[in-house]
Amino acid sequence: MIDRDLVSPWKTYGLVLLLMLAVKPGHASEDAHYWLNRMSLAVQSLDYTGTFVYLHDGQLETMRIIHRLDESGEQERLVSLNGAVREVIRDNESVTCILADNRSIKVGKSRERKPFPRTLPQDFDAVSQNYRFELLGTERMVGRPSRVVAIMPKDVYRYGYRFWIDEATHMLLKSDLTTPDGHTLEQLMFTSLHVGPDIPDKELQASSQDEDYTWYELENGDKEKTKAHKPLWRVNWLPDGFIRTHYVYEPMPPGKVTHMVYSDGLASVSVYIEETGEDMDVIQGLSTMGAVNAYGLRTQGRQITAVGEVPAETVQMIVESVRYVQE
Repeated sequence: MIDRDLVSPWKTYGLVLLLMLAVKPGHASEDAHYWLNRMSLAVQSLDYTGTFVYLHDGQLETMRIIHRLDESGEQERLVSLNGAVREVIRDNESVTCILADNRSIKVGKSRERKPFPRTLPQDFDAVSQNYRFELLGTERMVGRPSRVVAIMPKDVYRYGYRFWIDEATHMLLKSDLTTPDGHTLEQLMFTSLHVGPDIPDKELQASSQDEDYTWYELENGDKEKTKAHKPLWRVNWLPDGFIRTHYVYEPMPPGKVTHMVYSDGLASVSVYIEETGEDMDVIQGLSTMGAVNAYGLRTQGRQITAVGEVPAETVQMIVESVRYVQE
């Protein structure tokens, strides 16, 4: 579940910026919240088709998206246009991943709605304690006038975001994931976009599901068992605003695994604690892939790993704070 960017447009819109400077800071923040909330609604409620590029970890992916909302709920299809052939089809009931190169189809239950793209905040007002919101101005994007909104972290333990929002439809046109000092880590940008109804059913159907494909059903785990299990490990340090949003304990072989997810409403970090043998291939120290950082440490016969779209320092400090809780 990404992108981010580069901003350049101040010269072209100098007059707009001068007007922005004359606006009280409170108004700028309120305007930013307005545009972000409208964007969040648009990506979930509008019917649209488009092509976007996703730049991450030195790679450029091109994807096609088809999205429709009708009486049955949301339906969405993502198709890769370069590299390995992949499709993801999602509705209210299930998520289907089609991997043509592997001749495999994976089907799982559709969990809580994750907005497109996954960098969109779930609740903009809730994250205001740890992020600053600013309306930067106006810029032309995909041939459309757009508003540029920045979400900037108040500390060094999380990333920032920039969004280009279509003035007419409020659709997201471009987004950046940025370091605390403003450097672009990832970027997503539409190269073509059509917003409007009358998306036929066939546009939301897989392009190929040959008989020789292997089907896999992804299990979501035994919820009753995981909820009843008392956590035996505790994370003693988290950046301000991060709370635990998910907990799973899996006692099945090859080893017991605890999975916890912490989020500030925008960024999230997964913490895995699993039994390991000395010969197992696990992450030791820091590992980086684009904006995603992972840090692993073996202690007390367990492998502790934190993974997330947060700075390297954050995952390291989280892992080093994990302690065993005596029953």
